[in-house]
Amino acid sequence: MNMTLRPFHLCLSALALVSLTCSAFAYDPPPASKAAVAKIDFSTAAKLDADYASQFTTCDSTDVFRGIAMKGWRKCSGDPNRLKALLKFPDGTIFFEAKMALDIDGSWKACNSPGLADLCPTWYNWPGKTGKAAFLDSDVYPFIVIPIAGPKAHRAEFKERTGIKAGDFAVVIYDGNVVPAIVGDGGPFNKIGEASNAVFAAVGKDRCRNKDADGHCTKYKDASVESGVLYFVFPGTASTSITPDNAIQMMKDNGLERFKALVSP
Repeated sequence: MNMTLRPFHLCLSALALVSLTCSAFAYDPPPASKAAVAKIDFSTAAKLDADYASQFTTCDSTDVFRGIAMKGWRKCSGDPNRLKALLKFPDGTIFFEAKMALDIDGSWKACNSPGLADLCPTWYNWPGKTGKAAFLDSDVYPFIVIPIAGPKAHRAEFKERTGIKAGDFAVVIYDGNVVPAIVGDGGPFNKIGEASNAVFAAVGKDRCRNKDADGHCTKYKDASVESGVLYFVFPGTASTSITPDNAIQMMKDNGLERFKALVSP
């Protein structure tokens, strides 16, 4: 696969008024996932706001994001983002490679015996549902988390730059495993790369360490996949017809179809 960026393509994109950074960038995926993305021409994508992306790298080493010192569990140094790429394809697909932290929001444990950072509600709610029935269960539904929480001046940066909203479909790839998912929750504005335990389980990294008699997970290993996780997100694809019963199939039908559309003939 030719991973050399074509400068002429970027210049043509700029002339077409595509709001992307016109700078050379050759993306090389992790060896374990190269086969899964072998037919995707990353040279057609371009950096999405290099300055913004650099804030995650800066935070990894200094615990400072946009000039704001992060404290406590918001520090990046304890669980580095390891953002290797933040790209936008011509069709609007957003791609990034980073770590994958664990989000158990919406799970039985988060709703009944939460830790300090656990929440019963999830940012995305099932259409037409109320109360706990509206939340996505981390153990059941594969969902990813995007940066939305923090100072008012910065909390919307990721959404504004990517166009991603709650409920949009996505695909997560790790170690060659391709997992259809949904944008289901929001996390700190200075952290990128996070997903539900259902995603961890799907890539062979289930973090549940104990289940009760009813099958609810009561204990997790709170450890990230440190790097090399690929995220493809498809802005504007959220569906009002999704339900808890058809969600898994809709993730496959929508997420995988959009992912396959990126594959070169």
